[in-house]
Amino acid sequence: MRTLLNDVRFALRRLAKSKGFTAVAVASLALGIGANVAIFSVVNAVLIRPLPFPEAERLVMVWEDNSALGFPRDTPAPANYADWKAQNQSFEDMAALATRSFNITGDGEPEKVSAYRVTANLFGVLGVRPAVGRAFNEEDDRPGAAKVVILNYGLWQRRYGGERSVVGRDILLDGEKHTVVGVMPKGFQFMESYTGLWVPAAFTPEEMAARGSHYLVVVARMKPGVSAEQAHADVAAITERIAREFPAQAQNLKAAVVPLREQITGNTRRPLILLLAAVALVLLIACANVANLLLARSASRRKEMAVRTALGASRARVVRQLLTESVLLSVLGGAAGLLLAAWGFEFLKKLIPDGMTLSSSLTIDLPVLGYALGVSLLTGIVFGLAPALQSSRVELNEALKQGGGRSASGGGGGRLRSALVVVEVALALVLLVGAGLLVQTVSNLRYQYALFEPERLLTVRTVLPQRKYTGAAQRANFYDRVLERVRALPGVVSAGYTTSVPLQWKGGANGLFLEGVQLPPGVFANANHRQVSAGYLQTMGIPLREGRYIEETDDARALPVVVVNETMARQYWQGQSAVGRRLKFGPDESADDPWRTVVGVVADVRQMGLDAPVKAEAYYPYKQITTHPFFAPRDLVVRAEAGDPLSLVPAVRREVHAVDPDQPLSSVATMDKVLGDETGSRGTGMVLLAALAGLAVLLAAIGIYGVLAYFVTQHVPEIGVRLALGARPRDILALVLRKGMGLALGGVLAGLAAAYALTRLMESLLFGVSATDPLTFGGLALLLAAVALVACVVPARRATRVDPMTALRYE
Repeated sequence: MRTLLNDVRFALRRLAKSKGFTAVAVASLALGIGANVAIFSVVNAVLIRPLPFPEAERLVMVWEDNSALGFPRDTPAPANYADWKAQNQSFEDMAALATRSFNITGDGEPEKVSAYRVTANLFGVLGVRPAVGRAFNEEDDRPGAAKVVILNYGLWQRRYGGERSVVGRDILLDGEKHTVVGVMPKGFQFMESYTGLWVPAAFTPEEMAARGSHYLVVVARMKPGVSAEQAHADVAAITERIAREFPAQAQNLKAAVVPLREQITGNTRRPLILLLAAVALVLLIACANVANLLLARSASRRKEMAVRTALGASRARVVRQLLTESVLLSVLGGAAGLLLAAWGFEFLKKLIPDGMTLSSSLTIDLPVLGYALGVSLLTGIVFGLAPALQSSRVELNEALKQGGGRSASGGGGGRLRSALVVVEVALALVLLVGAGLLVQTVSNLRYQYALFEPERLLTVRTVLPQRKYTGAAQRANFYDRVLERVRALPGVVSAGYTTSVPLQWKGGANGLFLEGVQLPPGVFANANHRQVSAGYLQTMGIPLREGRYIEETDDARALPVVVVNETMARQYWQGQSAVGRRLKFGPDESADDPWRTVVGVVADVRQMGLDAPVKAEAYYPYKQITTHPFFAPRDLVVRAEAGDPLSLVPAVRREVHAVDPDQPLSSVATMDKVLGDETGSRGTGMVLLAALAGLAVLLAAIGIYGVLAYFVTQHVPEIGVRLALGARPRDILALVLRKGMGLALGGVLAGLAAAYALTRLMESLLFGVSATDPLTFGGLALLLAAVALVACVVPARRATRVDPMTALRYE
């Protein structure tokens, strides 16, 4: 221990004497280690840290699998949930939820709050109790029972001041009294982060018997010792029986059991692993740079190492001393890196899935500290071992005779430094190509909506409470009056209502019967259902391909009509005009809905996700729909003439309140913001990968510059001789540039090969660009070569200014 302390003290003295070297090395390592710690903190929070539920590994989500209709994770029908719960052998208990929203009124500004109807056992299945008050009981969950509600912690703090006396108080939800019986703990989250409250589901017998309506979310706790695979097999067998017994509603139905963590993290696992690999490459480049610095520094310490060896120090003792210095450097870099990582947490929070934003946080906890320490120590050994071994190999007689000047360099060290530069350039190109592909992906995702001019579109949500707006006529009257007022506002070009603007609702499908269309056995017609106003499609900027748009005259007295998208026209009326064809809601011709005539075909719009396949979509005039309140319009879209459309919000709110003073506005945003939110994690990943690629290119350029600068320094006498013998400055310039660009081009070729192999792993993350896009590969290879050329020019020009007489006299 005493020897180790002596080594540390000596290393500190040496590093303190070389302040410039120490600062550059620590800064390089801080960037590399800090990036690794920052990304690991996200990986730890999302993929490693236990979920905030007791024995969370036993929690699973249970879905219907309707892959044939494009819904591999479909919300279950109540009757199917009831059969799963009654017949399974794998679960301790199973609970169900259904999305809702309420308008809170009567105790302040009207506010729309997202909510869930839940079975009374939900919180027991999750293993969580309210922080204040009680959970629901079986009596609460019966039809006709007294109305009760449990509040989210954030809503309790924001609207009710965190007062414990709120328990037992009545609040108005959609104008109906509900008694607050509990408040959930801070940080509690199940599914969406914006859920404000929970009410008992209180399903009626009619609701529980329904197999054609699919709207539940089902969570279950497996029995001890049961695996997700066993639970899946159990539920699948029950679902097969359901499909056989009820072919009209459940033909070909399957089921899927998904572990809760897998459900919550969704598609974030691969991007996070990709970022972790990217920061590892940056750290390798930083290590190569510091190793190069140490190799260059070792030349000036050859005499010191020879003296230590002559005085009896073994080679192992010398290596240990040098490794102590490198590890100390990396520990200092790691400490600085921790500070950089903590500084970046606010930005990195965007990588946390929405289902974990309240329950997960980025902190410097023990796993992160342990990771930082481990990376620091490993880094110190990785970049320090080769220079230490190189420096410990000395020829005593030669080293002691030399003055430690410019010629004190071995060929082995030079070859190693050159190899490290080639590796740096190759890794930098791999990161550059990955970032380039991701930048194009995010650009392509957003560009497909450019026709909308999304920066000019304002979206506002007005969810009408069913208790107040009981009929289609009342709802239509509200929409008509609001649209009339909003369209008359200064600065408004047009406005329209829809069930949901693109990307804001990933569901809403409805079964159809198509006149004169024969579908294969077991295949049913299905399309996304959107109820819209006249002018909505024009306001959004969705082009008309055939026929006409929905018009103001398409009301309850007119012929029932529908407008479909190109995918639906192509899918069901292959190669023929869809205009004039007829369809109706329901599985067969006997459905109660009237025949509806297709009057127009509009361009496809991705409603379900930026890169989700386009589904068949049908747009119905809301004035002609007397049933299906679930699909009733809720989103108002306003196209502004110019400027920021958010400036219209006060006027729009005033006009809505003029129609209904108790109607709150929610989800206020520009369509551009909606797109930005949808690309959120991808956009954040793009920025991070681009930043890491830029850092890698900078480090590689510094590495090339360092090697060439050292090469010029070591070869000053040779350059002096060449100049004295008549060599021209451009010959010297060419000599140094050949050296530098040879290393750079070798790295570029190696990087192209590595990128060609590795970018295929990120193929599932790309959109509109190939993983081996030749323009990306070629363009970024040329860019990196240009940066390398710039890094070569400075030491090359310095070499041309060597004074032959001074160089020869020095030697």
